[in-house]
Amino acid sequence: MFDSFNALRELTLLGVSLRVALALLCGGAIGIERAEKRRPAGFRTHILICLGAAIAAMTSEHLFLNMHYYLDVARMGSGVVSGIGFIGAGTIMVTRRQRVKGLTTAAGLWVVAIVGLCCGFGFYEGAVYTSMLVLIAEVFFSKLEYRLLRRTKEIALYAEYTK
Repeated sequence: MFDSFNALRELTLLGVSLRVALALLCGGAIGIERAEKRRPAGFRTHILICLGAAIAAMTSEHLFLNMHYYLDVARMGSGVVSGIGFIGAGTIMVTRRQRVKGLTTAAGLWVVAIVGLCCGFGFYEGAVYTSMLVLIAEVFFSKLEYRLLRRTKEIALYAEYTK
């Protein structure tokens, strides 16, 4: 980690502002790619999830450090990670042709929630680095996948049995 960010890792007005702004930027950068592809969860959804996770992390940290409540600081974060599964499940659909769609969006929402937690806990390097890797995976690797699989034949096999 960069030691120059240590002053910004504290829960001051400047630190909180940086955490929220970074969550907005990271969530928005990932969300805009999903919005361009017309996916169920787009720009605003990714921003809101990232911001919500960041606020949950900061609230947990504030309760422990400033309010002196005895609590597990990671508990709110674990609630975010498990709770995002319900939102992600809403983006997954099975089409009439028995194809599953929306898995990448659901996974992206899960990652955005964790990026938000990174922002909220002051782990700026992890948030930025992960956001860049997610964008690389969604933009460049999707094109690579399309090129590799465009000539692949797909065969549907149905088997019925009586017992």
